[in-house]
Amino acid sequence: MEERVRLLPTRRSKLGLVAILGILSVATAVSAAVPAAASNGIGVFVSYADSLRVESPNFPTPWAGSPGTIFYGCTPATTCVYDGAAVRVVNNSGSAVTVNAIAVHVDTCTYTGWPPAVLQPGMNVIVTQLASGAFDGCSGPSPDHFDLSDVGSGGSDFSGQCPEGGNGIQPTVDVSGQVLNTEGIDFGPCMNSNESIQWTLIGSKPCRGSLLTLAPPSQSHPVLSTATVTATFTNSCNQPLSNAAVQFTVSNGPNAGLTGSGATNSAGQATFTYSSTHTGTDTLKASVTNLFGSIPSNNVTASWTISFAPGGGAFVIGDRENVMGAHVYWWGAQWWKMDPMTSGLAPASFKGYELSNNASPWCGQTWTTRPGNSPHPPSSVPGLMAVIVSSHITKSGSTISGDIVHIVLVRTDPGYGPNPGHRGFGTIVDTIC
Repeated sequence: MEERVRLLPTRRSKLGLVAILGILSVATAVSAAVPAAASNGIGVFVSYADSLRVESPNFPTPWAGSPGTIFYGCTPATTCVYDGAAVRVVNNSGSAVTVNAIAVHVDTCTYTGWPPAVLQPGMNVIVTQLASGAFDGCSGPSPDHFDLSDVGSGGSDFSGQCPEGGNGIQPTVDVSGQVLNTEGIDFGPCMNSNESIQWTLIGSKPCRGSLLTLAPPSQSHPVLSTATVTATFTNSCNQPLSNAAVQFTVSNGPNAGLTGSGATNSAGQATFTYSSTHTGTDTLKASVTNLFGSIPSNNVTASWTISFAPGGGAFVIGDRENVMGAHVYWWGAQWWKMDPMTSGLAPASFKGYELSNNASPWCGQTWTTRPGNSPHPPSSVPGLMAVIVSSHITKSGSTISGDIVHIVLVRTDPGYGPNPGHRGFGTIVDTIC
């Protein structure tokens, strides 16, 4: 007994698939043809779809409606009852490929008749049962039904029979791994179990489940920069699954509610990149949704920070300078003239730098410092720096004090130096609080 799959690719393919694949047959040529096809970017996967006894991680994904997917099967997918095998051809090459025909043989039973498909790079075609419901025994050559777990020797009805060794159909060359006929066992009535098998690379034993992993586990970035997370979708054998739609969600943190989406590539990966104008730590998760539920990922975190002046202090501007996009003066001998405030002018001895040993000043707090450059300003500043906005600054003895009404992000100009004669300028690019 034998189980076979044949693919008839176009002669016009730039990849020369006729020479590479020839007739893809589990019983004969596939042992040599599959590695050759894979090396040229053509992937062949097999699976089994069971919607009668639902298990979301096992149901073949991608399926009808997935990105870059041509689906030749029962539609609409949301109302069809699936109990059948499926074959998937993926074009991960750099050129268009036409698959003229797919034929599946189980012993003497043959299934064929699906339309041809033109696959642009990154696309895939899925063939499965065209009609809703199960069928006992061989219904070929029509692919209306494709219930190979119920096909016995000579095309006989094998439904409900539960011999210890399966239905006895063993491929001459076990390239399909008996995925298409669920290892020769009718798992539904025999074990009261779901028959679904996730997409499995032809030549492998069944890889029933799937896994969605999100990485990296944690990361930290300055606000206004970007963070990227990568979701990797594989079957339970760690074989990557392309063309699956991935949803990304920031579930907690300063950017809670932010969402994104992507489609997995040939490595089974999709990425999500976003930026933050707020400090704090976000929790992110991803999910892949198929007809029968969601496959969730692990949670990861992204932390957003702001950098004040090096050394534990901060530079200051007056609140009347606080206009988005304004070019501001945050350090220099003429600070008291250049930085007007709603309360009036600052003491002339304040040059724009405070050092109150508060490494993380925030709106609503206050600060204190000493006059001039005696707080020892840093020798250099970052290109993007958080700056305090004050509306009221006073001097009492050798102590200068001010409030914090806002914190803004300033893109600094070159030319700064710790001596008040080397003025500090920059442009406001965002408001932190």
